[in-house]
Amino acid sequence: MLTELQPFIGRFHPLLVHLPIGFLLLAGVVEVLSRLKRFEDTGIARLMPTLLALCALSTGGAVITGTLLSLSGDYDPTLVGRHQQWGLMLGAIVFLACAAAWWRERTPGRAPALLYGGSFGMAIFLVAVTGHLGGSLTHGEGYLTEHMPALPFLTAARASTPRGPVDPSATPVFKTLVAPTLEARCVGCHGPARQAGKLRLDSPEAIRQGGEDGAVIVPGNAAGSLVVRRLFLPTSDKKAMPPRGHPAPSHAEVAVLRWWIDQGASFDQVLADTQVTPELEPAIADRLGPVDLSAPAILSVRVPQADAKALDALKVLNLRVEPLRAGSALLMVEAPPAARTLDDKSLASLEPLAAQIAWLNLGGTRVTDAGMARLLPKLVNLWKLSLDRTAITDHALAPLEKLTRLESVNVYGTAVTDAGLKPLEKLPRLRSVYAWQTQVTPQGAEALQAALKKVHVNVGAPPTPIVTEEMTADDAKGKKDRKPKKEKDAAP
Repeated sequence: MLTELQPFIGRFHPLLVHLPIGFLLLAGVVEVLSRLKRFEDTGIARLMPTLLALCALSTGGAVITGTLLSLSGDYDPTLVGRHQQWGLMLGAIVFLACAAAWWRERTPGRAPALLYGGSFGMAIFLVAVTGHLGGSLTHGEGYLTEHMPALPFLTAARASTPRGPVDPSATPVFKTLVAPTLEARCVGCHGPARQAGKLRLDSPEAIRQGGEDGAVIVPGNAAGSLVVRRLFLPTSDKKAMPPRGHPAPSHAEVAVLRWWIDQGASFDQVLADTQVTPELEPAIADRLGPVDLSAPAILSVRVPQADAKALDALKVLNLRVEPLRAGSALLMVEAPPAARTLDDKSLASLEPLAAQIAWLNLGGTRVTDAGMARLLPKLVNLWKLSLDRTAITDHALAPLEKLTRLESVNVYGTAVTDAGLKPLEKLPRLRSVYAWQTQVTPQGAEALQAALKKVHVNVGAPPTPIVTEEMTADDAKGKKDRKPKKEKDAAP
């Protein structure tokens, strides 16, 4: 019973914590008015002991409920300890000020007046410090200065120093593009001061660890990542992020976050080793300044325009088809959730466009080794391939050894093993392999990296629960979150 009452009573702290502040401010107003000549004969000063007594009692209530709230474990113990210490000092000083006010009223003199004035002034100082520490616990330590206007001379200095072009080969993606958004939008509630949901987002280690609902990031699958799904919940949903009253990330910030996760959520990868779509270039340039994102070599390949009837056939299958870049005949073909029933038989519709397909994403579909064995050898201009969360095995990757334009392969959540990586050693342009939740071992990844010096193989951390499409749909409707269902993992 007591265990159940603890969080219930603790939740009253945000309500009670404002009472001592209000009573103390009201006492200050009364004190000022009592010193004005027109209020000398009103007896208003006699209200001071009562107001300070109410302030002392409400301070005690705030301390008790705050202590119970801190037992939830969602807050930094060090900052909580400081907040409690200052709160206890405030309570003691307010009780002293209350006693001094009664003494001054009954025994006019210098001593009670000095004790009253000193303790009352100290109480005002302590309530400011304690309130600031409480705000830091709730909103983050930089909350007070977050929107502080820039000083004119600092603004001028920044304006007079234009940012030069950024070198993609020396620009870590997470540190420069993702971490600043998490720091500005998330760390206030999920950082050192406060860990709502037992979750911290202020370091790679903490992000990998996740929170009380499990992993928040599924590398290679932004749509299935809890950190993204919560951003798209209705604002009326209590699990929507960020909570009401907190600034939401911009569309550009969300786009970069999703792109980073879809790229494999690497904490070490540099910008030069990623695939930057044209839609993301403005968002990246806005964050970093001018970036030399040279056109990928694949765009120099010249192919005839795709047949209109063949394109219509893909749309019937609910596949998303777009030019790789404006003016290019090369295509990006992607299977959105509506096309997840795509199977080996349906792959025949892709064959008339084999020369044009440069980016193929069949993640989450029903394709198998047999379908891939027929299709992949024909995709001579394939540049980027995603077969994550499908039923493929090592056999599906065997045809890749002849696709020499291939730069990125995503097999997250499949049964691929170290043997499946062997054909990739013959791909001179390969830069990225995403193999989270597979049977690929660190030794297998190192062998591929030894063969191809510029490749980055991401085998991730220990397996995390895979989020199903059903859960994503439920969250989009604002239904109550359920913990991710664990599917059978192919990892040993």
